[in-house]
Amino acid sequence: METIREQLTTAQKKGRLVEVFRYGDERHFLAGNVIAIDDKFVLIKRINENGATDGAIVLRINTVSKVIAQSDYLKSLVAIIALARERHYEDVWHVENMLSELDFSDHSILKASLRWAFKADQVVSLGIHPGKSEKTYTGFIASLKHKKLHFNDVNRADLNARWQVKLAYADLNYVEIGSFKTFSTTAILERYMARDFH
Repeated sequence: METIREQLTTAQKKGRLVEVFRYGDERHFLAGNVIAIDDKFVLIKRINENGATDGAIVLRINTVSKVIAQSDYLKSLVAIIALARERHYEDVWHVENMLSELDFSDHSILKASLRWAFKADQVVSLGIHPGKSEKTYTGFIASLKHKKLHFNDVNRADLNARWQVKLAYADLNYVEIGSFKTFSTTAILERYMARDFH
């Protein structure tokens, strides 16, 4: 039986669409194409249920509990992706262009993605897993240090809040860039948040 890493590597080599489950539950699910894999992380171009590319997701491999390469959901998704291409909404955020800018030659998938987001001044969503529930932060990177990053978190329920957290790279289990979630947060920042927070 193939390991999770072997399944992800096979999917990357064959360009196969896969379903990925994390933490052993249905709540942490996504579908997409494996773009890159290293010792600890996998980069997936996520495809949402409408067939549109919904950002790139960096996942810690040891959080992946199951990979499915053949299912009725994936068969259905192939037809929906074809519709998205036909109607020209398959990559509204230009994720393909973003992926072409990521450079993994000197850095891990995690650090290369974080560096790209920092240099491009892009909102990201980060996840850490302190216990049984994954804590998420969405905002922008204030600075990248040797072992941790300083992160300005955006709270949609309190637009006056100015929270900065320090997160160790070793605690990050996922990073989401170029998605509907990150671009919607960008829209909030541009409309309501003071420049001094950015």
